[in-house]
Amino acid sequence: MKRRAIRGYVLLEALVALLIFSLGLLGMIGFQAASTRIVTDSRFRTEAAILADELIAKMAVDRRDVAKTNYIYDSESNGGGSASDTWFVKRVKGGSQLPNAKAKVEVLDGEAVDTFKVTVKLQWDLPSSGTTDKAVKQKAVEHGIYETTALLF
Repeated sequence: MKRRAIRGYVLLEALVALLIFSLGLLGMIGFQAASTRIVTDSRFRTEAAILADELIAKMAVDRRDVAKTNYIYDSESNGGGSASDTWFVKRVKGGSQLPNAKAKVEVLDGEAVDTFKVTVKLQWDLPSSGTTDKAVKQKAVEHGIYETTALLF
């Protein structure tokens, strides 16, 4: 009688072990997806920082009057021709991996004599969450933003 009561117990243990293993595996897959998203965001932020620093370095070695006028830029409204436009078209759009990049460069007079404050803002689209519906993608597009400010003298 006892033997009949414990029949199938090993099968039940194996099924419970398989369930626990499956939950652990699903957790690791979720962790891998989150890790990939973080690495991609980090790569884009690093690239944006390099591009912004490159433009600020160009401004720092240029003549002050040229730097104050030729580097002002807004990718959404600027017609082109300036040094910032060349930087944006060749380096940000042409040479970087930032998807759908936009840039805004502001130059303001500093508090001290012969100084000016430069703000460079880069924006790009983050990779989508995996949906294929274009309407959903357009409404829920998330943007990565990198903004830096430097005082040039």
